[in-house]
Amino acid sequence: MPLRTAEAFILRTYPLKESDKIVVFFTREYGKRRGVARAASRPKSKFGSSLEPLSQVRIQYFEREGKDLSNVDHCELLSSMVASSAMDLVHSVAVSLMVEVADRVLPDHEVSDPVYRLILAVLPLLRRAGPETVWLPLTYYLYWMVRLGGFLPNFTANDLNPDALDLAQTLSRQPAAELAEDPRPAGLAGRELRLALKASLEEHLENGLHAWAMLQGLEA
Repeated sequence: MPLRTAEAFILRTYPLKESDKIVVFFTREYGKRRGVARAASRPKSKFGSSLEPLSQVRIQYFEREGKDLSNVDHCELLSSMVASSAMDLVHSVAVSLMVEVADRVLPDHEVSDPVYRLILAVLPLLRRAGPETVWLPLTYYLYWMVRLGGFLPNFTANDLNPDALDLAQTLSRQPAAELAEDPRPAGLAGRELRLALKASLEEHLENGLHAWAMLQGLEA
């Protein structure tokens, strides 16, 4: 059973038995992995808050030959969305949507350095964003997850109104950090583009995105 150490983003956790958790995490070197964190549900667990969604961690885990699940031995928290003072309902829903998209789009064990760098670029903006500006990092993330996944439509004026089309072109050219003051993701252009990206994601996944219904309620 080789011991691996890697930086990773926590995507999801699921309860297992009475006190264990299955952890889905995305590493730069080894792709998306799944492991068992023993006693992680106990109040005084050694994992603490390191297994919250989109926590950036340094994780140690044992690969088990012939097994889909590894054993998660240690998880050191590097940065957390939960610790952010901006973690309100809008941010919680944005995080839920982001981890759902990553978990469902990324194949197990397939390395994707561009997606890892995308999350690295977007999370600082998400932590600093207020309720009205959370839409920029979320829209940027959705656009690039669709594009990196290889199923981004060739948007034209027949698909999007001019403002939404221009926003899509801007997202394709500029780094996320340079767009922090752009108001369009929070307006009608951003909403239209997100709906188009949602349609592409759901067509690719052949199923709906569970977090989207709550997101729409917050946009209204």
